[in-house]
Amino acid sequence: MNDIISLRMSEKERDQIVRQARKVDEDLSEYILKATEQRIARELHDQRAEELGLEPELEQIAESVTEQVNKAADIETTEELAYEVALWDLISTDYSSEERAIAMDEATDKLQEEVDNVRNKEGQE
Repeated sequence: MNDIISLRMSEKERDQIVRQARKVDEDLSEYILKATEQRIARELHDQRAEELGLEPELEQIAESVTEQVNKAADIETTEELAYEVALWDLISTDYSSEERAIAMDEATDKLQEEVDNVRNKEGQE
């Protein structure tokens, strides 16, 4: 490839492109060529999906994946409590009986706060 193409852009845009190219350890020409190829591929993909009438299906799949990821990231409160109990068992040997007793006294209030938070969250949904 020996063809030369010149581009007009602001200094700020040029600096941004140069920084991005350096981040991925590519020279400027290689970076711009790959970005252009990706854009062309994306546009051809969109065009082909539109021709086949797949656009609504692809949007639906994207929404479904997003919903599943959100559900997977939302940990149930009962699971959190189980993790806390397991953690408490693991660290109980690191603290004196007095420190554990104080923590247990405060646990009731903290647990009630968490229950209230869950109820508020469920009321908002």
